[in-house]
Amino acid sequence: MRLLLAAARYRLGLPAPRCRTAQTTQWTALSDGTRLATLVVRPVDRMQPRAPSVLVRTAHAVDAPALRLSAHLVAQQGYAVVVQSCRGRSRSEGRFEPFVHEARDGAEAVEWVARQAWFDGRLALAGAGYAGYAAWAACAAEAVSAVVVGFAARDPYAWLHAGGALRLDLALQLSVGLGESEFVAPQRLDLARAVRHRPVREADRVALRRSDAYRSWIDHPERDAFWDALCPALPPRSAPTLIIAGWHEPALLAQLADHAALGAVSQLRGGAPPELVIGPWAPHRRARGWREREDASSPASALRAVLSFLDRHLRGSSESSAPVRVYVRGARRWREAPAWPPPGAEERSFHLCGEARGHDSARGGCLAERPPEGEEPPDRFVYDPADAVPSCGVAALCAPAGTHDPREIARRGDVLCYTSEPLLADLEIAGPVRAVLFAASDAPDTDFTAKLVEVAEDGSITHLCEGIVRCRARAAGVWLAPDRVERLEIDLGATSCKLRAGQRLRVEISSSSFPRFDRNPNTRAEPARATEADLATARQRVFHDAQRPSQITLRVLPC
Repeated sequence: MRLLLAAARYRLGLPAPRCRTAQTTQWTALSDGTRLATLVVRPVDRMQPRAPSVLVRTAHAVDAPALRLSAHLVAQQGYAVVVQSCRGRSRSEGRFEPFVHEARDGAEAVEWVARQAWFDGRLALAGAGYAGYAAWAACAAEAVSAVVVGFAARDPYAWLHAGGALRLDLALQLSVGLGESEFVAPQRLDLARAVRHRPVREADRVALRRSDAYRSWIDHPERDAFWDALCPALPPRSAPTLIIAGWHEPALLAQLADHAALGAVSQLRGGAPPELVIGPWAPHRRARGWREREDASSPASALRAVLSFLDRHLRGSSESSAPVRVYVRGARRWREAPAWPPPGAEERSFHLCGEARGHDSARGGCLAERPPEGEEPPDRFVYDPADAVPSCGVAALCAPAGTHDPREIARRGDVLCYTSEPLLADLEIAGPVRAVLFAASDAPDTDFTAKLVEVAEDGSITHLCEGIVRCRARAAGVWLAPDRVERLEIDLGATSCKLRAGQRLRVEISSSSFPRFDRNPNTRAEPARATEADLATARQRVFHDAQRPSQITLRVLPC
């Protein structure tokens, strides 16, 4: 173990150890008698028998090699690290129900740590993925001094949905992949076949086996009391919080909402503003379009950020740190800022115009800062849910059969492309990205998607961000009137990237990005319960004239 720790410290660029460590594995009992497996890794220092503590409640086994290694690396810096398997996970007793028990069980785990002789009164909750949600769920406990959450959202509904559509591949991977008590290896999941199964509600058994959690989520397609009960309230006091996100991680949009909500709490009630780190991390780093390298983009930078945060807020380190630190794609460097979006970023709109007929057409659509003047004919396409536009890029968790070359996807007849002229100067985008579409459909319900991409001088495409809106989600029980023009707003999330002179911006408009989002059947049938018989094609129109100026809005920093 000593050699393994030394090798890990060297590879991750971590500081030298401050002390030796010792570990114990034990049972901790909840008030209802349920016993949970718990690993405690403590610094060995007779001069300081008490230490600040870090509590991680995880869906993994506490003796998983990666968890034990991480716990020892943190403990070597002078922290007592407690890793606890959630109810029903691994050797822990009880029945695991995702998102259901973490608030109560987490509060009791905090109380248990506070009673230990080695606890010095300072406690941080920490976790990534599902463990990050578990940290959110217990953050209101009185003994909590700080919170670190990575790649997870406080609000499960916002994590699993976007614009009213289900993040299908994520919902299947998270529910079925968690398994009954242990994680299921990704290679055991047949996600590529499962996402194509109809009805979607039964796709879990195609991926591997039936998941009660998945079907519960599917049965509540809109935010209601079911989801409200799973979303922890913001803590009454603003404990120092570090949110770690990735530009291509599914939870990014919900994490930015958490960051904004915590910022409002800190301003209203006082306390430190929340800290935010966003790196170029993605679910699959080798996916098509991944162009970053190991150096500054390495996930090790996230671990170093966590240790720096803990030192400042649990040990009183005088080291300074900007509240926001984001990786600028294209420039391959980190940018520090006092807030997100960075102050000084100006809002700029790019309007859709021209006739969109694919990205390599001589009559392709244009993206211009000047709003359209006069009349322009709308662009048209047909959305067929049986032949949906496939998701591509590093954000896709799985890929259906067919081509995934972004250039080939942009040539499809159901994708409208609007491309700017080559940039005359460098352009740095930093902040939220929003689209406003004026669109019409002959279907009672349908989806519209918007994607922002970077086009290099050689024609290669890099995915930046995308979003979706499900028309029925705008107002319950309100259906589209045939061919009536609607104003639709699409949240594409956010980005930070630098485009060089000569490169171009492109906006791609369609009605699907599958399987990142589930497919709309274009009928009044529930998408999750729709069968092949419920599918219908939808004839879509996108308007971009003086009266209906469809556009995308960015925030741009001076270069």
